[in-house]
Amino acid sequence: MFKAKEVSLQNIAVYVTLSLVAAAGIYLARPHQAAVRSAPIFMGKEVTARQAAKPATVTVPAPQPPAVPLPIIPPSITYSVLPAYPSAALAKGAEGVVLLSVYVGLTGQPERLETKASSGNQELDAAALKAAGQWRFQPATQGGAALASWFEVPVRFVIR
Repeated sequence: MFKAKEVSLQNIAVYVTLSLVAAAGIYLARPHQAAVRSAPIFMGKEVTARQAAKPATVTVPAPQPPAVPLPIIPPSITYSVLPAYPSAALAKGAEGVVLLSVYVGLTGQPERLETKASSGNQELDAAALKAAGQWRFQPATQGGAALASWFEVPVRFVIR
C-alpha cells in the first residue's frame, strides 16, 4: 500500500538547517530583555470577573491615597550677561520687551533658544538671543534629579 521513502543524509541536513534558521528568526523577532526592562510599567484598575450562576464575594482592598509626585523645582539663572543695546535701535529710540524661551539641559547649559514674543524690533530680539546664549542655569530638579526643561524670561530694552 504505502511505499517507504528512503531518508537520505542530505534531506536530514536540509531539515536541520531550516529548523535552525526558523528558530533564529523567532529569537531575533522577540523584543530584547534590556528594551523590555527599561520600558515604563503602568498599573491599570483591577478587573473582576464574576460567574453568572453564582454571585462571588470579592474582598476589595481599601482604596489607597493617590501617590503624590515629588515637587519640581524650576530652573534658575546662575550667570547672566546683559544684552548690549544695538546702536541702530538706540539711534531710532526703539524700546521693547522680548520674551525668550530657553531649553535648559541637564547640565544647565542653554541648548535651544527661541523668541516666544518679539519686541517688534529684530535688532533687539537678536541682541536678547545672543546674550541668553551665554547664560548658565541651575537645571530644574525633581527629587534631587536634574530635569531638562523650558524656561521663559522677558528681556526689556529701555532707554534712560
